[in-house]
Amino acid sequence: MKNKKRLKFMVLASLFAAVIAVFIAWFFHIPIKIGANSAYLHFGDVFIFLAASLLPTPYAAAAAGIGGGLGDLFCGGAEWIPFTVIIKILVSLCFTAKKDKLLNKQNIVAPITALVFTVGGYYVAEALIFGNWISPLISVWGNVVQILGSAALYYPIAAALEKFGIKKLIQNED
Repeated sequence: MKNKKRLKFMVLASLFAAVIAVFIAWFFHIPIKIGANSAYLHFGDVFIFLAASLLPTPYAAAAAGIGGGLGDLFCGGAEWIPFTVIIKILVSLCFTAKKDKLLNKQNIVAPITALVFTVGGYYVAEALIFGNWISPLISVWGNVVQILGSAALYYPIAAALEKFGIKKLIQNED
C-alpha cells in the first residue's frame, strides 16, 4: 500500500509539473516589457499553491521546481531556470498539505510569504543576470501582480475543491 500511495503522489506531482509549465509558458501567458528585461505574467503559481496544499512537501516541491523550470525553458529563458527552480520550491514550502483542509490558516496567509520569496528571489536573480542592482526594482510590480493574481484565483479554486473532498480523495490509500 505504501508503494501505491507513493506512486499516486509521483503521478500527481508529474501532472502538476506539466500543468504549471503549461500555465507559465502558454496558457494565460502575458508578455510584458519591464526595463531591460522582457518578462511575462502567468498563473502557473496557482497550481504551485494547489500542489503544495494537496501533496506532501517533497512531491509539491518537485512539481513546483520542475514545472517552473520547464516553463522558463519553453519561454526561451534558460538563464532563469536555476533561479526559478529554487524560488518556486521556496514558494511551495510556504503552503502545507498536513492539515485537513486546503484553506487552513497557513495556506490562507502563505501567498504573503510566497510574495516575499518571489519578489526577493527574482530581484536577486535579475540583478545577477544583468549585473545591475538598481534596474531590477522596476520588475518588482510584475512579481507582486503575479502572486496576488495567483492568490486571487487560488482561494476560490481551493474552496471549490474543498467542497468536493479532493484532499481526502488524494490522501486515501485506495
